[in-house]
Amino acid sequence: MEWSVIGLGNRNAGDDGIGLTLVEGMAHIFDKKGVTLHLWEEADPLTVAQNLLELTGPVLIVDCADMGLPPGEWRAFPCEENTLRPDNSSVSTHGLGMAQALALARGLGYAHPIHLFGIQPFDLSPQTGLSSGMRQRVPAMIDALAGTTRRLGSAPATPLRGPAPRDDDRGQIIHPALPLGRRVLAMGIETKNAPVLGGSEGISLPSLLGDTTTPGPRSALEKFARRVLEDPAIRPDVIAVDLHPDMFPSVLGRRLAQEHAIPLITVQHHHAHAAACMVEHQLEECVALVCDGMGWGEDGTLWGAEALHVTPRGCTRLGTFAPVPLPGGDRAVAHPLRQLFARWIDAGIEPGTAWHEQTGCTASETSVWSRQCQNGLNAPLSHAAGRLFDTFAAALGIAPESIAFEGEPAIRLETLARSYHNTWENPPHLPYLMRMDGAMNIIDWRPTFRLFSPSRQFSSEALPLWAFSFHQSVARALGHLARHALAHVGPQPIVLSGGVFMNGLLRECLDPILRPLSCRFFFHRHTPCGDAGIALGQAWVAGRKV
Repeated sequence: MEWSVIGLGNRNAGDDGIGLTLVEGMAHIFDKKGVTLHLWEEADPLTVAQNLLELTGPVLIVDCADMGLPPGEWRAFPCEENTLRPDNSSVSTHGLGMAQALALARGLGYAHPIHLFGIQPFDLSPQTGLSSGMRQRVPAMIDALAGTTRRLGSAPATPLRGPAPRDDDRGQIIHPALPLGRRVLAMGIETKNAPVLGGSEGISLPSLLGDTTTPGPRSALEKFARRVLEDPAIRPDVIAVDLHPDMFPSVLGRRLAQEHAIPLITVQHHHAHAAACMVEHQLEECVALVCDGMGWGEDGTLWGAEALHVTPRGCTRLGTFAPVPLPGGDRAVAHPLRQLFARWIDAGIEPGTAWHEQTGCTASETSVWSRQCQNGLNAPLSHAAGRLFDTFAAALGIAPESIAFEGEPAIRLETLARSYHNTWENPPHLPYLMRMDGAMNIIDWRPTFRLFSPSRQFSSEALPLWAFSFHQSVARALGHLARHALAHVGPQPIVLSGGVFMNGLLRECLDPILRPLSCRFFFHRHTPCGDAGIALGQAWVAGRKV
């Protein structure tokens, strides 16, 4: 059966044209038989429905979509009208009326599977061409789209039978290596909420609701959870929530557990990340390298660069990056220069007048930041790899003053590193220290930030080299954590999880470091590696926990 890959959009509405750009780009690299590429430019819902009826097989629609993700991220998933319905704040597509188009096509007899490759836009204002942020992501998106097309084309495509899916159908089921011992409602995380229901028959793949700091996704999460709890056929035995006590899914989970007299299980954020990858690859035990922006740790600090030993019995932390204060908490996350300043204070360096003049930071501002770092005043300690990427991007002068979306400095850093042309056979490694704290191996990056001091200047020609060296050095440090963990627990498969590993260059640098360890290593293929996969891991942990 022939698949059709369809690019939709409007080239005169900014990122609305991304679907057309990706399908055009894929035409130059993709030669798989049994796939036809289409461009449906400025198609209204009626035209989309009519065009679908002319096709004789399943389709993959490529279009920008509001999925509640950071701009420039993409997702591929089975697509029906309940997935796209605007009144439940799930996935919609910038006013195109995709839900209406699909409902009309189904009603007129189109019975083949429909998938969506959706891309979160940066800017939909009237302008010719894509935004700069979107243009930077196009090569990686084309590769991802080609991979998705190959995967779908190799799977059997069975036409739908009977009625369209109900609201509470949660998509595909994923099967752990061993069945869960009880039914679990996993509430997921706050900003990329995607709850799941798991039991002995498997765990549903997560469907994204969005950011539960906003009313629509909050309402959708509570509606879903209450529907599950009130249905005797699928009522859970336990509710699983993140360890962080103040996130809405955790608060709601505690309230519902009390209302329905159901046990509540808290699952540490990075433990859940690792478990999500383990479920996909049917692993029962592993060493996990989990790198992300941050998650609440068992010691009250913000974890995010973790070497973990994970079994059905629990999770042991065996390595991490040394913690650094974030002056102002979330304000520091949004302003990478604050993070850089904190790194220098932590390394014993006080930026001088020249740095203040260059960056526009005032002495009164940095005096407050310095006191916050030194006295622990609204300056939580963070181990997170995502914050390390932010800070090094700021050190090279390529981070924005204020980030527009999560991961923006890291994306800029990866883009810069990929522009490096290997004129040095052995690019320099950035220095770091290793120290032991009990059984934990701790990587300390202070030597790097002493090397990249406030007085250091960079030529534009040198920036790609240092960006590439940074990726290699982070991979090398993660390799040290993996080797330490394996020495501690014995041979185990290694899993990579967390949003930082969306960085393809980091994975490429890590590959030759992990291969000599003589163990298998795994990354997410069909499940989200970022926070949208947290509930999947929560379900596995809570379903196996005694």
